[in-house]
Amino acid sequence: MNMNKIKTIALSIAGMALALSCSEGIDVPLVDEGGYKTLENNLAFITDKYGCSNVDSLVFNENGTIDFYVNLTQAPKANEDYTLVYDAKVLEDYNKTKGTAIEAMPEALVTIDGTATVAAGATKSSKVAVKYSTAPELKENGVYAIPLKVKGASQTSKEKGEFILFVRDISKMPNCHKDNGLQVISCMEVNDANPLHNLCYTLKESKKYVFDQVILFSGNINYNAEIGEVYNYNNENVQHLLDYKEKYLKPLQEKGMKVILGILGNHDRSGVANLSKEGAIKFAQELKAVVEAYDLDGVFFDDEYSSYGSYPGFVTPSVEAASRLCYECKRIMPDKLIEVYVYGRTSSLTTIDGHKPGEYIDYALQDYGRYGDLSPYYEDLSPKGMIQGSSEFGQGRIISLNTARSIKTDGYGGTMVFGLTPRNGYVTRLNNITRAFYGEETVLTGSYAKDW
Repeated sequence: MNMNKIKTIALSIAGMALALSCSEGIDVPLVDEGGYKTLENNLAFITDKYGCSNVDSLVFNENGTIDFYVNLTQAPKANEDYTLVYDAKVLEDYNKTKGTAIEAMPEALVTIDGTATVAAGATKSSKVAVKYSTAPELKENGVYAIPLKVKGASQTSKEKGEFILFVRDISKMPNCHKDNGLQVISCMEVNDANPLHNLCYTLKESKKYVFDQVILFSGNINYNAEIGEVYNYNNENVQHLLDYKEKYLKPLQEKGMKVILGILGNHDRSGVANLSKEGAIKFAQELKAVVEAYDLDGVFFDDEYSSYGSYPGFVTPSVEAASRLCYECKRIMPDKLIEVYVYGRTSSLTTIDGHKPGEYIDYALQDYGRYGDLSPYYEDLSPKGMIQGSSEFGQGRIISLNTARSIKTDGYGGTMVFGLTPRNGYVTRLNNITRAFYGEETVLTGSYAKDW
């Protein structure tokens, strides 16, 4: 199977998952999105650009926009025009049915641009842009609803002819940058979690966001046997987040969080520690293209899950080979973060072409519970680049308050949390970090589960 086929399959799977389910992400129940049967009467219904019907949820800073489409259960014989309108009654009915009291986004702050035209023989319209913006009267970190309804030639679907777009306004929220610079890194297993959930944690007094970086765990290094080269493979979950970065990643970056692509072995002969110099240069170039295409802030290397062996075109797995890959990435991406997990053959790095590890990596993240000076293993790496006492939230392996205090006292750079989800991200766990680092408690506001 060649690389293009692999990527096509991944995107197809992502598309199917997207069409089947979307949630609004603010603790409102999921909506059944079962398919329609062919009916005598043509029915019109609404979907957004992410394939959601009925509801979706977005986070915005200052302003936002999203494309909507009108869909028909049967293709018309001639062009048909439809309009989307702001309809307050849609939200009134929703609140009454759900027993909620969600406020409407003021209609004056919403603009609907365009007519939805369904061409003859088609079942999906041209796009209609719905734009919205903040205003002084909107609440800090407030959630509002934009109620929409479709009008046009065909009968409106009773179940899906209405749509509520929930929007969280983070415009008035401060960024994540804390005065002492201590980093809290979220290494998020995105097969099971939504990166937007990192926005739910803030400090009680300053209201700054707790997390400073979010690692998308994980992309992979894969081997293409047909052409004998390695390449970056991102499964359907990682690729979905990259393809829809404006929904899932941009809000994090707008509040100062760095979004990093994890790179992990994937049970074949390739890995981060067995590329030749030429192979490392070429793979670094591919990673640069991915980072630039999706506006990412760097790369995190984890030397796990590779099936190393003696294979043509690969070198013997070594610290030197892992160091070369990190160096080549930093050489062509000097303004991006290059990070490693202190594990396997990235548990130490060596001088490459006269450049010590501290010159070509920015952070080394300790394994769970591990603590100590890493300078013997990463020469010239500043203590601020040493991330200590990592936690594994899924397994309940949580940093202690005393360890977090030591990180601050000893002048290290921060700590890492792996596997954060709405199910395990208890405030009491994060308080061990935020009380020690910043003298503040953690506040949890809402939640964002996986919605694709």
